[in-house]
Amino acid sequence: MRAVLRARSVHWLDHAAGILTRRRRLFTGGWGDEAVLEKVPAIARFSEAPRAAAISWGRPRRDGPVEVTDGAFAAALPHLPPCAGTAYVRRIAPAAPERGRRRPVYVALAASGEEGFASRTRLWRPLAARDGIEVILLENAWYGLRRPAGQRATAIRTVAEHLLMNLSTVDETRALVEHLAGEGYERIGVAGFSMGGSSAALAAAVTARPLALAVIGAGRSVVPVFNEGILSGSIELEALGGAATARARLGALFGVADLDRHPAPRRPDAVVIVGGRRDGYVFAEQVAALHALWRASELRWLDTGHAGAVVYQGEALRRAARDAMERLAP
Repeated sequence: MRAVLRARSVHWLDHAAGILTRRRRLFTGGWGDEAVLEKVPAIARFSEAPRAAAISWGRPRRDGPVEVTDGAFAAALPHLPPCAGTAYVRRIAPAAPERGRRRPVYVALAASGEEGFASRTRLWRPLAARDGIEVILLENAWYGLRRPAGQRATAIRTVAEHLLMNLSTVDETRALVEHLAGEGYERIGVAGFSMGGSSAALAAAVTARPLALAVIGAGRSVVPVFNEGILSGSIELEALGGAATARARLGALFGVADLDRHPAPRRPDAVVIVGGRRDGYVFAEQVAALHALWRASELRWLDTGHAGAVVYQGEALRRAARDAMERLAP
């Protein structure tokens, strides 16, 4: 892995982030439930039509120019532990007098290690406050309110659990899209950074509805993230049978989500992909490969790394989401 990184120009902030996140050891419990791992390829096809999420909303509260409402719905993906069976969402909407559903809305997904709603609120709240775009934030299974007892922070203990988290995120995103469509929203998008970007891209690919899509810090495949990038330094390889065994099987399992194995989104012209030229987590060639796969999409480069994109380039990320949504307009 070090040799791979030396061959690239990686931003210093990614190296610093890697040192900090290496303490969050992944897969200390090994591969996990083999019965689940066997079913991953079938689940990842998402061949059944999604059902709309039946969201129970709380009381709205005013926060300056926006209105914030928390809600929950029953997660449908099989094999989730009881603690993850309820999906939690937060809606951030313009605090405007009209209550129509013609304004656009994004489902914004969490990055790796991103519990709760605070960091995504900082990133995406301005869309509602300034641009009239609602935002729905989804809490990942195994994170935050959905974290199992005994798990240390966001250090997922087994590969099976991590794959179920990823698959449930896509399943719940599709359910949220159906809910919003049923509520009369005419322009719906999905967005995310890093793991959230990968989940957003897959959700758009396996959803029959036309969606706006902002893919940030994610590429055609997540396999290099686990096998070569800085995140791979957090993986407990010995618990997976050693480096060679681990990388081969991780590649096979996570490879079922490679986007060239799935259809293109229904509106690839409403896709904006944002990559960092010096990203040590998601390599630039994987970002470029996604753009090459979805040729009608737009690719934008930032002269930074993975961490620098959200630390320094928030407005550029929001601009990508705004532009993708504008292209979805009839």
